[in-house]
Amino acid sequence: MKNGGTLTQRVVWALTGTVSIFVSVLVVLAYLTFDQMEDDLVNDILITETDRLIQRVESGEETLPIHGAHELGGTMRAWVQTPDGADTAIPKELLGLNDGLHLLEPGTETWHVVVADMSKGRRMYVVYDATDNEDRVFDFGLIVLGLGVICIVAAYGVARKVAYLAVGPMLALTDRLATWAPGAPDLAVERNDEAGRLVEAFNRVQNQVDRSLAREREFAANLSHEVRTPLAAIRSDGELMLLAPDATPGQRTRLARIVQNVDSVAAALESARAMARDEPRTPEPVDLAECLAVAWQGLEANAQQAGLALEDHIAGGTVRLLDRYALLTVLRNLVRNAIEHAAPAVLSVRAVDGGLEIRDNGKGIRPEDLPFVFDRYYSVRRRDTQGHAADEGEAAEAPDRGLGLAIAKRVCDMQGWTLSVESWVDVPQHGTCFTLRFNGAEAVSGRSAPAAARAI
Repeated sequence: MKNGGTLTQRVVWALTGTVSIFVSVLVVLAYLTFDQMEDDLVNDILITETDRLIQRVESGEETLPIHGAHELGGTMRAWVQTPDGADTAIPKELLGLNDGLHLLEPGTETWHVVVADMSKGRRMYVVYDATDNEDRVFDFGLIVLGLGVICIVAAYGVARKVAYLAVGPMLALTDRLATWAPGAPDLAVERNDEAGRLVEAFNRVQNQVDRSLAREREFAANLSHEVRTPLAAIRSDGELMLLAPDATPGQRTRLARIVQNVDSVAAALESARAMARDEPRTPEPVDLAECLAVAWQGLEANAQQAGLALEDHIAGGTVRLLDRYALLTVLRNLVRNAIEHAAPAVLSVRAVDGGLEIRDNGKGIRPEDLPFVFDRYYSVRRRDTQGHAADEGEAAEAPDRGLGLAIAKRVCDMQGWTLSVESWVDVPQHGTCFTLRFNGAEAVSGRSAPAAARAI
């Protein structure tokens, strides 16, 4: 793994380095600016005093000594050099300088010098000893440098805080994922930092999800395989018993119901297996009216008890190329939903352009609940939120409620179909209407589904 420091460290050093560069530039600029201002101030004072002194000497108002320095007060001194150059008191560093401003550093001192010509061949040398000024500039530089160091240290502390705020959520997510999916990842990660650990945690979660999906598919396949054989035996025995001449009408009714429920279980298992694979089955010709009849037969007894009647308005011979088990799953769940929530009512089903319309004249769904009807366990959550007391029978049924419409919607999404709902409450034409659209499903005209397709 590449080791370039943790992400937190890189953020801290990047922010601190940026601030350090910025502060360093400011310190250097402040020092140079202050030094230049001191030099300009000294030069202005020196030039002004030199001009004033020359005017006073030329006008006779002031006389300079021929030998020795003329003290101008403070740190300024002046010398006059005659044409014979007899004054030996003039510092040797000044001799030979041209006219104008000069900066000299004899030893540890700093001099600002002005050389100017006078009448009668004389020359004037005016010196400003700026050693104290340079010391003040140096002290100012130390102060600014100290402030810069303080700013850099403060920036380091702020950078650590910013890095924690920036990387903290990533660390929290990594810890959460690591707790959920501990272990070593199957894929090697080339980063030894927070981002690398997060990628490792995601890899572990992905591996766990893949294993869970594999177990789910294997369980669905095994369940379908293990249950199909006894279901086939039960169905065969039921059909043979229906053929017995001594069976009473009541026995025939119960046997027919057993065969229908076996078909329902077989279809539900096939639908569950398809959902576990997350792959749609190969479409086949499906008679919509016949498929609705099969879905209704498995729930007819429950519908009669609840007071739900069916009106089938689908014209015979309406055939579509569909996944028969998927359509049966959707229709059964819609019928079961009408039994549980709309009855007593009338459920009417008709073919519409590109699909089916399943409408009941029950009490309807409240507008605030309508956007959530396809959420899993929504009916149970709504009941718990409202605080309704449930009896023992309701408590036993609670785990199964709120799943039917979610399963129907999931199957429709897998098939590429569209399932929508409308509802009306507290109006004369109250009720609920589900619209199922077979997007892209090919219609088969003038023929009905073969017998093999009608068997479950």
